[in-house]
Amino acid sequence: MRRKGVGGGGPALGSGLGLGLAAGLVLMLTPLAATAQLLPLSGYYLHAAAAAEASPLGPSGALDLQRLRLMSRGTAGPVRFQVAWETTLLLRSDAVVLGRGFQEAEPAAPWLNLQGSLVDRRRVGWVHGLDRLSLSHDVGSRARITVGRQTVSWATTLYFTPGDPFVPFDPADPFREYRAGVDALRGVVFTGPFSEVDAVVRPAPAPGGGESWTALLRGQRLVEGWELSAWGGLLHDRGAAALAASGSVGELGIRAEGTVRSTESGTVVRMAAGVDRLLEFRERDLRIVAEVQRDGFGARDADQLAEVALSLPAARGELSVLGRHAALVNATWQVHPLASASLLSLVSLRDGSALVSPGLTWSLADEVSLRLGAYAGLGPGARTNTHLPQLPPGGQFPGLRSEHGATPLIGFAALSVFF
Repeated sequence: MRRKGVGGGGPALGSGLGLGLAAGLVLMLTPLAATAQLLPLSGYYLHAAAAAEASPLGPSGALDLQRLRLMSRGTAGPVRFQVAWETTLLLRSDAVVLGRGFQEAEPAAPWLNLQGSLVDRRRVGWVHGLDRLSLSHDVGSRARITVGRQTVSWATTLYFTPGDPFVPFDPADPFREYRAGVDALRGVVFTGPFSEVDAVVRPAPAPGGGESWTALLRGQRLVEGWELSAWGGLLHDRGAAALAASGSVGELGIRAEGTVRSTESGTVVRMAAGVDRLLEFRERDLRIVAEVQRDGFGARDADQLAEVALSLPAARGELSVLGRHAALVNATWQVHPLASASLLSLVSLRDGSALVSPGLTWSLADEVSLRLGAYAGLGPGARTNTHLPQLPPGGQFPGLRSEHGATPLIGFAALSVFF
């Protein structure tokens, strides 16, 4: 459910604390405004249109998505600050179902109430909010403290990122250029080249009510050309730990990460590994990335897909896919100095279904590009042909025979402008 207004939604305690911290950030910025040195305002505009054929999940339909992002950062004395505001307008046909990447779905609720809904109707959705609002202060030459809404990424792999405890990447979203910010207090100590110790404390409203807390400590070190890292602590009120490594063997880039989580139902293990290679094909660059994942939170078979889609990890936005075992291959080839072609395949290793997405990107100017693409599900579809007007969170429902087979054919065009 979308929140009404900038201050609406969320637990009362979280709202009060969130508004208090937001007010504190504003008050801290105000006396520094006179000495502030701003970098030029930058931004991003996206205009995308998509259409889907009829499928067992719903009738054919179309949508139009427009997103505007304005960003600024600068310094005020010893303090650095960053602000980013984003608004998204989504126009959709009556009952169109296009999947996760094509819906302006409400993400896991942040702690600070800095976003809201301007219009929330059946065919029109208009949301806006501050995606960044943070202050940073250097402590000497080797440490930094940051408070507020900020980017925190601990991922090592590129697409399946179970080792990222904050905002994992969604491989089914073709339009997200910027990682969502998280509300946190963060301290980093730089211990050497490519080596650091990172501590993050993050409160967040729990999907079932109340609040959950995350307090993690991460160490990263470069050892003989390999970047090794490990983190541990409290993740959503429960113990968790992770290991990750990235490096190269010959011309192959290698990445791997894994986590161990304590949950109400026992210990859950999540792992992902991948390789990438840059080749030359017909005198043009060809990059291939391949990854596999084993996710203990995922569904063991098609009958569990709906249960996983409605689970707590899915509600928090922790899942890249719903299945337990998955593989991904993405190939990008520079067919022309101004154009590149890509083919992404997301495969369920349990039921054999796949989500396939070919694409073509053309550079119209230095900061302007046009992307044409499609998504198609391959494999067994639904057990019934019942058209549902609304899917539960995650886009699945009881009756699917595979994870991706019921996904309709979707075509889209997207114009991106950076300024």
